[in-house]
Amino acid sequence: MTWRGDLPVACWEAHEAPAIIPVEAESTSDGVFLATHTSIPIIRRDQVDSAVGGTIVDEYGLLRAVLELPEDQPIIPILGKSGTGKSHLIRWLRVNLKPTDSTRLIFVPKHRMSLRGILELILEHATGERAKELRAKVAAAVDAASDETEAQLRLRGLLAVLVERRGGRKDGTPEEIEFREYLASAEGLPALLGDPVFRKRLLTANGPIARLVREKLSGKGTEDKEDAFGFSAADLDLSVDDVSKAGADAANVAGALASDAGLRDLAAKMLNEQLGPAVSEVFGVGGDDLKQLLVELRLDLRKQGLDILLLIEDFSIFQGIQGGLIDAITLMPTSDVALCPMRVVMAVTTGYFVNQMPETVYTRTYKVFDLELPAHKNVPFDPAGFAARYLNAVRAGSKEIDAHYKDGLSKPNHCLQCPVQETCHQAFGQVDDIGLFPFSKTALDLAIRSQSRDGGFVARDVLTRVLRPVLHRDQLELNEGRFPSAGFENDFRTGALDILDNIEDQVRLGTPGDSDLSERRVRMVRFWGSGNGPQNLDPTIHEAFAIPALGELATELQTLPHVLRGQGLGRQPETVPVDKPQPTVKRQPKSELPPPPPSALEPILVRAVDHWRTTGELKQNHRNDLRNIVHTAITGCLAFDDGYGGDSGDWTKGGVELAPIFDAKNSIALDGSSLQTALISIQRDNDEDVRALRALAWVHDNESWESVPNGEVLQRLCLERVQAWAKRVSAYLLPQHGDVELARLAHALLAISKALGIADAYKSDAPSRVKAIFASPSKLAEAAERPQLRRWQDRFIGTEQKPDRNNLQRRLLRLTAYRQGTGKPLAVDLPRLLRAVRDTTREEAWPEQVPVVITQMVDGIHTRLTTLDPILKEAQNLAPDVSELGGDVAEAAKALNTLVVELASLGQSTGSINGLDLANAAKAVKPSDLKKVKDLGEGLNAWDTLTVDERLRLVTRDWEGPAQRIRDWLVPALDAVKVLEQKLQTGPASETQREYDETLERLVAGLETLSREVTNVTGPEGIA
Repeated sequence: MTWRGDLPVACWEAHEAPAIIPVEAESTSDGVFLATHTSIPIIRRDQVDSAVGGTIVDEYGLLRAVLELPEDQPIIPILGKSGTGKSHLIRWLRVNLKPTDSTRLIFVPKHRMSLRGILELILEHATGERAKELRAKVAAAVDAASDETEAQLRLRGLLAVLVERRGGRKDGTPEEIEFREYLASAEGLPALLGDPVFRKRLLTANGPIARLVREKLSGKGTEDKEDAFGFSAADLDLSVDDVSKAGADAANVAGALASDAGLRDLAAKMLNEQLGPAVSEVFGVGGDDLKQLLVELRLDLRKQGLDILLLIEDFSIFQGIQGGLIDAITLMPTSDVALCPMRVVMAVTTGYFVNQMPETVYTRTYKVFDLELPAHKNVPFDPAGFAARYLNAVRAGSKEIDAHYKDGLSKPNHCLQCPVQETCHQAFGQVDDIGLFPFSKTALDLAIRSQSRDGGFVARDVLTRVLRPVLHRDQLELNEGRFPSAGFENDFRTGALDILDNIEDQVRLGTPGDSDLSERRVRMVRFWGSGNGPQNLDPTIHEAFAIPALGELATELQTLPHVLRGQGLGRQPETVPVDKPQPTVKRQPKSELPPPPPSALEPILVRAVDHWRTTGELKQNHRNDLRNIVHTAITGCLAFDDGYGGDSGDWTKGGVELAPIFDAKNSIALDGSSLQTALISIQRDNDEDVRALRALAWVHDNESWESVPNGEVLQRLCLERVQAWAKRVSAYLLPQHGDVELARLAHALLAISKALGIADAYKSDAPSRVKAIFASPSKLAEAAERPQLRRWQDRFIGTEQKPDRNNLQRRLLRLTAYRQGTGKPLAVDLPRLLRAVRDTTREEAWPEQVPVVITQMVDGIHTRLTTLDPILKEAQNLAPDVSELGGDVAEAAKALNTLVVELASLGQSTGSINGLDLANAAKAVKPSDLKKVKDLGEGLNAWDTLTVDERLRLVTRDWEGPAQRIRDWLVPALDAVKVLEQKLQTGPASETQREYDETLERLVAGLETLSREVTNVTGPEGIA
C-alpha cells in the first residue's frame, strides 16, 4: 500500500517526461503542444529603436498584429534571449493561423534545415520556368560542396582572399583604419588563415568555420547555440603547441591578437563581414540567389492573386545569405515590378536584431514583440500555472492527449481520477484543479530560482532543468521511498541557500541511526516547508515521501496553501482565496529544545559559518576570526610548556625554526587547498566539525553557554571536539615515537658542547652528557689569540637572530618536556633523554615531520665538525716544540739565575739584566705548562691517527695560557743570555771562564730552541 492506496506513489510514467517536455517546441504533436501551452507575458513596442516602455500583451495580441500587418511595414520581430519562448510563439502562430486560399504560409524551422532545405522550402511554392532553373542550380551547387572537409578548406581560403581584398576601409577612427590595414595585409589575417600550424585551431570542430559549414549542409542541431554562427573574439585567441614551427607572419599576428582584446574584436568583425560572399562562393548559391528566388516567387504569386506569410523560427540560420533575404523582404512593389505582399514574422535574438540588422529592416518593421520583461514590470504570471500544464500532460501521456485532440475533446485532467486528490491538493497545492505534486508552490519556486538567470523566468530552463529532470529521474526515487533525492538537492540547492543552512536545525531533523532518512527529511523541510526552521509538514507530504514526522517537532500550521516566497522572478504571487474551507492540522507536541532565534539575531560569525557550510564561501576576515577562536579553545586544553617553565607562547607563535608549532594561521584550515596539510582540518561537510565551530562562534560572541541556544548540549559537544583536536595537536608537538629525531638532536648538541670545550661532553656516563647538552661553556677561545677557533665556535652558538644551539635545545625539550597534569611543575622525560645520549650508533633517516630548518642545522653541524683544516693549521703555527729543552723551565731559569749571580760576584754584572724580574717570570710558569705544550705538539704530530672526539678535544684544550707564561719568562731570559755572551767574550780567559762558557753554551742551545718554538706561539713581539 502507498499513500495512493493500490496505486504507485508517483502518478505518472517516467518515459513520458522527455516526450512531453522536449528541448524544442517543434518536437511535440499539436495536441501535446496545445495541452501544455501557457500564455507568456510579452511586451509590444511600436517604436523599433526603443528599448523601454511598451504594453504587456499575450499571444493573441501578437496574432492580431500578424493579421493586420500593412504591406509597407511587413516585418514583425519576436525578440528575446535563448530559451525565452520565441520558437514557442512561432509554433503557436502556425497552429492558430487559419489557413486561407489567398496566403501561402512558408515556415522555416531552425533545426535540421540546411541551405538547400531553406531554398527548397521556398521553391515549393514557385511554379514558373525560372523556378525550375533555380531548383537545378541549388541541387547542383550544394551537392558539389557536400564534402565538409573540402567546404571548410575552401571557406578558409576564400576568407583569406576576401579579407585581403576587401578588409581595409577608409572610414572609422584613425586607429581602426590603421589596424584594418594591418589585419587585411598579407602579413595579417591572410597569413594566419593560410598557416599550416594554426590550421588545426582554425578548423576545430567547434570553431566558426566548421560550425558554419555543418549548418549549411545539415542544418542546426538542438545542441547548437541560437545566435548566428560566425567568428567571435574568443575564436581568435589562438595558441598552438609549438609556435616556432609557424610562419613568422602568422606567429606575429597570433601574438598581437592574443595580447589585445580590441584587436580580436576587430578581426572577428572583418571576418564576419566576408562570410556572406564566401558562403555564396563555396556553396554555389548565396544571398543574391535567395533574393532572386523570392522576387520570382512574389512575381509568380502576384499573378495568381496570392500573398506570402513567412514564419522564421530562427533568423540566424540565414547567416551568410541574410542580405538577400532582407533585400527581398524589404523590396516594395512598384508600377514596374508587380510583387505580391510578403509578411514576415521572425524569431531573432535581441543582440542580433539590434546590432546586425540593416536600417531598412527597422523602417519596414511594424511592431516589436519582446519576451525580455524589464525587472520593474510586475505582471500577472504564475510560474506554478505554467508548470501545472506540463505536470498534467505528463500524467496523462501523449497518446491520451493526442486522442482527445483528434476527437475535439478538452485536454484530460488525471487529478480528477486520483483517490487522494483532495488531500494532495491541500498539501502540495494546485492550479485550476491540477495538482503540483511532487512539487508544491514553495518547492517549485525554489527550484525555478535555482535555475533562473539574473532572477528572470526562462521557460526553457524551467522545462528542461526543473520539470523534466524531476519527473524523469525522480519517479523511481518516489516509488522506492528515496525522494527527495540527493540529485534533487544538487540541482536546486542554490535556490534555497538561506533555508535550513543552520546545522543545529538539521540536527533537530535527524533520525538516530538513519542518516539517509535524516537527509531526506532536511531536504523535504528545506524545499516544501515554510522556511521557519525545523518542523513537521502536512501529514500528507510526510506520507507521500515516506518520511515519518518527528514527535518532538511542531507541525507547520497550514491554514492556507503554500504561496510563493517574496517577489521572486519578478512575478506577482498568486492571490490565495481565504473563503475556501481549510483542513484542521493536528499539532505535534512542542520540542523540549529551545527554538532557534531568527537569523538576524544570530552573531555575525554564526551566520558566516552557516553560509560557509552551504556555499563554501567564507570571507577572509571571518575565516581568520574563526581560526583564532578554535586556536584559543585548543590551547586552553593543552598543558604544554615551552621547556623553561614559562607559558606556551613559543608553541603557538614561534617561527619556523621552532617547528613544530601550533598557530592559528598555518595550523588550522577551514576547507581549501591547505586541508591536506593543516594540523586541524575543519570541513564544511563534517557535521560534527561545523556544529563545534558554530557553537564556539556563539559562545565567543556571548561569553556564556547559557545564552547559546541548546547551550548545555553544545557545550558537551564542543568539549569533546576540542579535546580531540587538542589530542591531535599534542601528538604532533610531543610525538611519543620521536626517538630517532631525539637521538640525532642529542648527539648534535653533544657535538656542539665538545666544540665549545665543555668537559662533560667527553665523559662516558649518560648523566654527564645530558648535563653537557644544556651546560654553558666556561670560556671560549679569545679572538685575539686564536681567531680561527673563535669564529668556528661562534658558528655553533649562532647569532642573536639565529641562535642555532638554543633552537636545537628547545626542539629537544619539545620532544621530552611536559607537565605532569594541570598545574603541576615542568618535568623532563629523563629516561628517554638518557637513552638518546647513550645511543652513539643510530643514524637513521630523519622522520618526515621534522622541519627542514632543523635537519639543515644538524647537517651543518656535522659538516663543520669535519672541516677542521683552518683550526689545525692555526694550532700548528702556534704550538711550540720543547722536546730539546731538557728538564723543565724551572731548571733552566735556575741555571740562568745562578750564572747571573756568580758573574756579578766576579765583578762582571751588567745593569741591563734584572735578576728579580727573571726570577718572578720563572715563578709564574706552572709546572704543568711545559707538559701541556709538549702534549699539544705530540697530538698535532699524530693528527691523522686521532678520532673526531680526540681532535676536537685537542684543538679546544686550554693551552694558550701555558704558552704565554713560558713566553713571559723566555723573552727576557734570551735578552739576558745575549748580554752575558757579550760580557764574557770581552773579559780575560781563565779556567773558570771556560766552565761558564760551556755552561752558557748548553743553556743557550736549549733556550734558543725553546725561544724559536715559543716565539711561534706568542709572536716576535710577544703577542698571540
